[in-house]
Order: sequence, then structure tokens, then C-alpha cells
Amino acid sequence: MKSTIKQAKQLKRRLFLSHKTISILALLFAVIMLFSSCDETVITTDSPTSPDKNTYIPVSSEHLNIGYSKADSLNPFFMTTGINNDLVSLVFEPLFYLDDSFCARNGLAASYSVQDNVLTVKLDTSAAFSDGVQFSSTDVLYSYEKAKASQNYKSELSGILSVSATAADTVVFTLSSPCINAVDSLTFPIVKSATAENTAYIPIGTGLYSYVVSETEARLDYNPYCRKPQPNIAKVKLVPITPASTLLHTLELGTIDAYFDDFSQGSYSQANAASTKTNLSNLVFLGMNSNSYGLNSAEVRQAVYFAINRQAVVKNSFKKYAVASAVPYHPEWHVLEESDYDISFLNLDYSSSQTLLTQAGIAGTLIYNLIVYSGNNFKVAAAKEIQASLKNIGINVIIKELTWDEYNSALTDNAYDLYIGEIKLPTNMNLSTLFSSSGPVKGVSPADTTYSAYEEFSAGKITIDAFTQSFLQNMPFAPICFRTGALIYSNDITPAADCDTGNAYKNVYEWEIHKTGES
Repeated sequence: MKSTIKQAKQLKRRLFLSHKTISILALLFAVIMLFSSCDETVITTDSPTSPDKNTYIPVSSEHLNIGYSKADSLNPFFMTTGINNDLVSLVFEPLFYLDDSFCARNGLAASYSVQDNVLTVKLDTSAAFSDGVQFSSTDVLYSYEKAKASQNYKSELSGILSVSATAADTVVFTLSSPCINAVDSLTFPIVKSATAENTAYIPIGTGLYSYVVSETEARLDYNPYCRKPQPNIAKVKLVPITPASTLLHTLELGTIDAYFDDFSQGSYSQANAASTKTNLSNLVFLGMNSNSYGLNSAEVRQAVYFAINRQAVVKNSFKKYAVASAVPYHPEWHVLEESDYDISFLNLDYSSSQTLLTQAGIAGTLIYNLIVYSGNNFKVAAAKEIQASLKNIGINVIIKELTWDEYNSALTDNAYDLYIGEIKLPTNMNLSTLFSSSGPVKGVSPADTTYSAYEEFSAGKITIDAFTQSFLQNMPFAPICFRTGALIYSNDITPAADCDTGNAYKNVYEWEIHKTGES
């Protein structure tokens, strides 16, 4: 292991023990990370500028069966169910796809460049919609306006002030402040202009398949204008599923062939099927009420932080459908790839917890109420894991499992000491809402300076190491893990499925189905 990691581990028991810690942390984090986009070299395309219809006809006679909600819209800007949202990547392309490290990869974009608060995207105008109409910047502007107004995409686009087109193949995004990773948020689906006006519209896309909807059926047909590799499967039948909780049973019966599960319901059932995981931007954390005795001290909050056995929470509580994280950004985020710094030393450390409690003047046993939503088994199990961990440092935790309404009322009324919370971060790891005084994280001390540090970091005035230092010093909440999703699919499908963030059916064009006894 590299020397910087070794030095960090040797220093871990001295973290936060005095005001001198600030300079120590600054030294440690000075070697952490340099901001760089995951593709510094501009990618260009030599594709032709006029679309040609593909005469290819998939040879497979089999069709793919995927569930959907008939009661929900098929318009990506108005759909409200996860089961329909998973269809989006089959029909529409974004400007950029995200890989499993939340790094932008070209979709309908040919290249991009960033200067200050201006992000310029060159388009691949060789693309055409499924009706043969050529794709252009007009469609991007239309889709952006729909996405910005949609509950499904507006948080991802919150850092963009305006969009304009300077040519048929050029779109300029003006950012509210400089953000080198702004391109990672350009994942909204691109639809043909004027085809997505309201929930009843069936938009037209450039994806591998196109919608075919009638009174008697809904399906996806191969789009002969798509530039993606030609698929083995020409048709996807959409099977009405109600409720979505029956997806696993429906798969095992053979009614559907695949579905994506983000495990947001907090439960997992062993399936007689294959599966592949992908990262999500859903951060699970332990909130702490700074009005509670002891928790008004940063040292006590740090002690709680160090006492959480994150690996045990991931393994035992989330059934390995999560990735442990000691910081509020995803540990596989591409910004961290070139770092020699190992944040894992910030994990479980009972000795440092005890030292911090002593420094804070805590004698005897602390008793804290921890509230958790009773309807999520993963989070209830996580609460119990944290309860066991904190007992090792003399903190007794009383778990209160509450209904959703009771849980939210308790947060509003400050009727808690600790709570298990979750927030879906934008895929560019923008943390603004976490530290805003009006944000979703409750119980943060009024004296906390993390938000101002993050504002400076976002504006490019301080480095990511300086922001992380501020977070660890203030400890407004304790990160636990980021949840993981999975594509569950039939054993009849080959080759093995692959999926990425927001792109559950990433390699569907390769799939073949080997079923018997089906006409």
C-alpha cells in the first residue's frame, strides 16, 4: 500500500482531538484529489450527417417480455413509477450516459468542453428519431425544458441557469456557478420536439426501440434508425404488472424476462434468476439532533461516527445491496479515481470514539432515541446494527420504529436524538441540498460551517480536501452507505446482462432468449 495511506492510518487516532487537527487534516487531504473530468480529451465523431434507415432485420423469433404500469404514463417527463422509468433507456438516449463511477460517456453528444460556468456540447447529428427525422439542437432545448419542469429530472438540472443553441449541432449550458462535473448531470432523455407535451403523449426517441401502443397492446419495436449495435431481439412486449411488488413472482412464472430493482422498499427475496448490480446515488446516513445533550458537541458526533460498523450494516442490514461510505460522496465516484488517499481508515474505530467522548467531558452512559421508518426492513436492521455498535462506547440506543407519517412528524417536531435518513443525490454528486439550512437533513447545528465550505468548494474557491476537512470537523451527520440496485433477469437470457446507473438494459442488444415451449 502506498506511503500516504500508511501515514493516514498512523494518524487516525489523533483525528479531531484538538484544534491542531485542522492543520493535520489539511496536510492529509492535500494529497487526496484533484478535480478532473473523467474524459479530458474531447471525443469527436466521424459519423455521416444524414440518417439512413437500417434494413437489418433481427434474426431471432423470440421476443423479450418486460413489465410496466399501464396506469402510469409512458412519457419520461410525467411517469411516476420506477417500473416505467426503467423503460426509458430502451426508447430514448440522453446526451450522456453514466457508467458505474458516475462518469459521463457519450450518448447523443459527440464532445463537450467546459470553461468557467459555460458547458458547450457538440451533438452527434447523424442520429435520427424512430420516425426518420434527424436529431438536432432544437430537440435538446425542447427536452431540457420538459426535464427541468419534471419531478424526475429537475434536481439533476438544478445547477443550470439557461440553455441555448448556437448551431444545429451545438448546445450551450450556462451554469449557476462553475462546476467541472456538470456534464455528469446531462442524463435526461432526449425526445423529438413537440412529442412530449403532457402525460398522454407517447414521445419519439432515438433509442434502440420505439413505442407501439394501441388499445389492445403496448410493445417496443426495433428502431431501424438507431445507431446502436443491431439487436438480436426485434420486439419487446410490455406486460401490465400490478402491483410492482409482484415482479419477482412474475419473473419466476416466466411472464416477464427481466426487471430492475432499486430495493427502495427495503426488502430482498432470493430469486431463482440471474442478476447484476449497479451503483445508485442514494445516500443513507445517520442524522443527529444537535439540540440533544452531547450531540450539541462535534466531538460526540464524531464519536458516534467512528463507532458505526458500516461494513456490518452493508452486509447484514442491506444484504450487500449497498456500498459503505465514510464520506458524503460515493466512494466509487470518478473524481476520486486518481487519488492515493484511502478514506477507509475513517471507518470503525472504538478507541477514537472513547477518546472523543472523554474530550467532550462525557462521563457515564448516554441514552439516545433513534427513530426509523418501520416500513423499510433494511433501515430497521441498520438501526439495530448501529444500536449494537454504539453500545460498545457507552451509548445506549432506544429504537423507535414509526409509520411514515409518525417518522416525518418526529423529524419536524425535533422529537428524536438520532434517525436513519436517505437522500437521492444528483448523479454529479452535488451535495448542496444536504448542507442547506432548508435542506432535507435535520438536526444540524446552527453553528455548522459545512454549508459555507461547500458553497466555496462548488464555486472553485477551495479544494475538495478543504471541504471534506470541514465536514469531518463539524460532522453534521454520519454517512453510512450508498444503496445498490440490480437487474434481475431470467436464466433463459444470454449473455450475462450488464447495467449502469440509469441504464438498466445497457447490453440488451446482445441478448438472446433460449426458451422452450413458447410459440
